[in-house]
Amino acid sequence: MAHENPDGVLESIEVSACVLLIHGSATLLALALCGLLRRTLDRGRRVRLGLEINRHVLLWLAGMVLAALVVDLAAAGFVQVLGVAGGEQPASTGPAWLVAVESFSIAFLLQGIPEEIIWRGWLFSSLGERRFAAVASVLGFTALHLFSQGGQQNLLERITYLALPCGFAITALIVRFISGSTWAAIGVHGGFHVVNYYVSGSLRLPGGSVTWILQGLLWAAVGLLILAVHRRRRIPASSLPGT
Repeated sequence: MAHENPDGVLESIEVSACVLLIHGSATLLALALCGLLRRTLDRGRRVRLGLEINRHVLLWLAGMVLAALVVDLAAAGFVQVLGVAGGEQPASTGPAWLVAVESFSIAFLLQGIPEEIIWRGWLFSSLGERRFAAVASVLGFTALHLFSQGGQQNLLERITYLALPCGFAITALIVRFISGSTWAAIGVHGGFHVVNYYVSGSLRLPGGSVTWILQGLLWAAVGLLILAVHRRRRIPASSLPGT
């Protein structure tokens, strides 16, 4: 029976600690920035970051990660029907736990948590949590991705890529509003990244405009479905037609 090299294990632990420290600093910087904005721009107005943790919001977070898996499965089905499926990509090498630490820290500590704290946490609340705040949160976040590096090769792809962040920003905003918690939005954002990391290769999702647009539309549909169910539940039974 082969034994792991203690030096290799120690090195992996050190690498994991560095990864968590580097990526975690993005979350700490976002919290510090929002704290500064609340003391300056907001000047004592009640602005909620929506980061309280309880069983309810953890269920929302887990549910949105599951929704990310459903979106990728549906997108894979569409690319198969359209005949544009890509080739299966090789899996990441290295210890499984080290790969897990890296993928989850990138998905959540580097991207999902800090970006959602700013866009669906501070900004949405600072602007009053009404229609203008919702539009600003989604469009501002989407426009920022004109400068992102997601595999775009030309101007057209930079434009079509915007369908993806716009789609999941719509759902992140909707679940933030319904749940009252930014953790639900973090589940959308982090879930999107971590699910893509693990399953896009095996599902043969090609990188490019078709996949970006499909995922964006599917994410928007998920958000609108959640909103429709929420609104229907709030309608008293006596006000429904035929009652």
